[in-house]
Amino acid sequence: MDFSFAMLGIAAVGLLIGIAVGCVGIGGVLMIPILTLVLGIDVKHAIAAALLSYLPSGFVAVALYGRRGSVPWREARLLCLAALPAAYLGARAASFAPEPLLEALIGLLLLGGGVYALRGARRPAADSRPLAAPLLLGLGGGTGFVSALTGAGGAFVLLPILLLLDVPVLSAIGLGQAIAIPIAGLASLANIASGLVDPILSAVLALSLVLGIAIGTPIAHALPQPRLRRLLGGVVVLSGIAMLARVAARLL
Repeated sequence: MDFSFAMLGIAAVGLLIGIAVGCVGIGGVLMIPILTLVLGIDVKHAIAAALLSYLPSGFVAVALYGRRGSVPWREARLLCLAALPAAYLGARAASFAPEPLLEALIGLLLLGGGVYALRGARRPAADSRPLAAPLLLGLGGGTGFVSALTGAGGAFVLLPILLLLDVPVLSAIGLGQAIAIPIAGLASLANIASGLVDPILSAVLALSLVLGIAIGTPIAHALPQPRLRRLLGGVVVLSGIAMLARVAARLL
């Protein structure tokens, strides 16, 4: 593939996924399949570049959501604090875990959280209570461990659980953006040490993701909350179905 054409395709992928991330918090899970299956990039280099690109785009997403009051900073600090050591342990355990089982569990979690979001919250967002510190630490640790273990993004794992706990949808997206930063950072250090990071690929992805997130974030905040919740629920359900289909294809 011609180099300039490949970079244009990569930039287009990053832009579209960035818009999805800005709107509903989930989209990065599609990055690796598109880079590998559509653009023909080696899977290890695709994963390493995607993870590194999530760092600048993650900071931008958190800044944009935080400026609009959509990042509960107390919850974000506790989640990220617990995610760091857990992500390290998950990365170390990655070679021992049965990947199909883990992906199936994530798929079921996505389906449950997505269906719940489509049905609507049990109580209005204004009545939502802050999550207790032990629960947040447990969620951060579990998300960090599972994300590093499976290669899934932090938001991909955390968002369905937050929806089940009736966290307001914009706050849930903001927290999903925040927890992705320490997870991606820890994994990127290991990838850089292993020589897997392509700086040009990472830079193109990062710039296009940042632009896409800058476009998608105002869209999310302009939508009525019930509609945004339904949109997020639909994306989560489709992601869960895709994950389970992938597991079934491997087993057949």
